[in-house]
Amino acid sequence: MTITLEDVAYQLGLATEGEPVSGCMTGWESFYEGRTMEDLCQQLLGAVPGENDRQAAGKWVVNMTWFRDRVCQGVAEDATEERLMQYTRGYIMQIIGGMLFPDASDSRVHMRNWG
Repeated sequence: MTITLEDVAYQLGLATEGEPVSGCMTGWESFYEGRTMEDLCQQLLGAVPGENDRQAAGKWVVNMTWFRDRVCQGVAEDATEERLMQYTRGYIMQIIGGMLFPDASDSRVHMRNWG
């Protein structure tokens, strides 16, 4: 049995046509109305990875443990919808980096994966 791009698109609800959702991080701000990666991390995840949480300074390849320890540490029973969305995004990033598209170390994920 062969798994095709269409199979993956059907299962995950991803578009198979149009603009790509990942690529070079150069010029990031031009695609996100001048916002920095720090701004986007704070908004989408509720936390910003420090330089010790990343593969190298200036890079946005983040250690998987950061998602577990900072973003997915659990949510309160009375959590806001925004916090639930941040938790969900962090959980999805762990799935992407740990199962779907792991790097050679199985311990990091690039932040552009949330596309």
